[in-house]
Amino acid sequence: MAPYVDFHTHCRRGDALEILNIDPLDEESFVLAVECGLPFSVGMHPWRTAESAERLNEAFERMDRVAQNGQAMAIGECGLDWSVDVDRRLQTEVFERQLELAKQCNLPVILHCVRAFEDVMSRLVRAKAERAVFHSFIGSTEQVARVVSKGYFCSFSPRSLASARTCEVIRRITPSALLIERDECECPIDEVYSAVAALRGCSIGELREIVFDNYKRLIDNE
Repeated sequence: MAPYVDFHTHCRRGDALEILNIDPLDEESFVLAVECGLPFSVGMHPWRTAESAERLNEAFERMDRVAQNGQAMAIGECGLDWSVDVDRRLQTEVFERQLELAKQCNLPVILHCVRAFEDVMSRLVRAKAERAVFHSFIGSTEQVARVVSKGYFCSFSPRSLASARTCEVIRRITPSALLIERDECECPIDEVYSAVAALRGCSIGELREIVFDNYKRLIDNE
């Protein structure tokens, strides 16, 4: 049977194929992630874009190093968040810079998108991004249709499951665009899969196969 995939997590728990999200300015976590050899993504969260120019350059030097040498499996989480008091121009500049890095290194991007769907989509199109994942997705069936039409993915978390509107999205999304994550939740991964499987009317085993196949296709770019 396919393994459980936790596509985006902030803490390894050891019960799934976990993709750990790393902040390049968290030096201790960054070094540990690089040294342990397990899958990780690295990116500047939009909340962190108010850092000094010196610190941002330091972050991009680290991201560039692990992206170029094949250690990072994705760039992110990165994106736009219009719900917070962080300069939108800075958020946009840092996001676009990360999209360019992902393109140069042929890596997918993991997206943080809050109240900024149109702006994120327009910048993905402008950057000609081929592989992207809207993590911890909360949104409408109309938005998902646009995501899927571009060949992108939606990853659903316990936070997604708390939204009635997004539960309807989970029921209806095409299997080829579906991923699952825990994000910051500490619950067992099988609980998240069980809830998603119940919404979709399939077995947990079937869901594990779908998510693992999507993970491989996204990462291997096949």
